[in-house]
Amino acid sequence: MHECPLNLLPRKIWSSIATMVASNSIKDLFNMQATCKVFLGAARSDTIYKHATMSYKSLARFLLNLDGPERRFLDCCVEVGNVDAIVRHGFAEYLQFGRHDNVMELLARASMEGSVEAGYLSSMLLMFDHEDVQRGVQMMEVFRIFGQLESYTNFLTDVCKDTTVILKELFARI
Repeated sequence: MHECPLNLLPRKIWSSIATMVASNSIKDLFNMQATCKVFLGAARSDTIYKHATMSYKSLARFLLNLDGPERRFLDCCVEVGNVDAIVRHGFAEYLQFGRHDNVMELLARASMEGSVEAGYLSSMLLMFDHEDVQRGVQMMEVFRIFGQLESYTNFLTDVCKDTTVILKELFARI
């Protein structure tokens, strides 16, 4: 019986490759999964869901993918504690449903795991909440003290710009 050459490499290597693919394009990961059983097994491991980065796709872009395979992929990533996924899921929850407490919990979890984006987003959302404006301003002050104000400003500019584009796209569908 003939052995598939793909089986000659350890699964750990295929998982690393699948993580890199997922970090660049979720669609490419799905194509990889469809190619063969070796790829399918490697590309569906918790390692992929935990370590795939999603920075190639802006926060607001996740609002357009409320259903389908990308959303299921995001949900799997959140379940295993993927920080990028938690931030994106929290932002989508806030904009879609206004779930303030749930979102702040998600963002606190991501921030404790080291996500600077989560801290920035928490600060921004707190400043929009009349009861927590002061807390949001205090967080922003910490960013200023640690020299992160420019990064914070760039992040907020990108979020607002992307959200404006997304809202226009959503309104065009109505």
